[in-house]
Amino acid sequence: MGYTESELSVLIVDDVEMADLNLQYRQVGHATDVLSFPMLEGEFSDVAPEMLGDVVISAETAHEMSRQTGAPFDSIMDLLLVHGILHLVGYDHEAGEEQALEMKRKTEEILTALGHSGVEFGWFFDAAQ
Repeated sequence: MGYTESELSVLIVDDVEMADLNLQYRQVGHATDVLSFPMLEGEFSDVAPEMLGDVVISAETAHEMSRQTGAPFDSIMDLLLVHGILHLVGYDHEAGEEQALEMKRKTEEILTALGHSGVEFGWFFDAAQ
């Protein structure tokens, strides 16, 4: 994606911590699967241009997603990490149908490169629409 000299941080948390972060930064009072905090945009984007930002993943929610869908836990973690990173670099599935399709295509491309099949995550893309 062109960010060969960039960094990001990844934090794995439980649902309690995720709910706290979701409330603090999005004013949503429950846990979610993944949050992204991009540093390439906003008033301080020039402070550390090599930093993409932070991705926070709830391991508890990922485990529940694995249980509900039958997808392996490590596959769910790959999916959530890719999803979070794409948000860091400007993809936004909530910004309209065209951008959602673009993000879906990029997600599938990266997951395929990681050894996953596209159909493995059909449930995720269906739920996002």
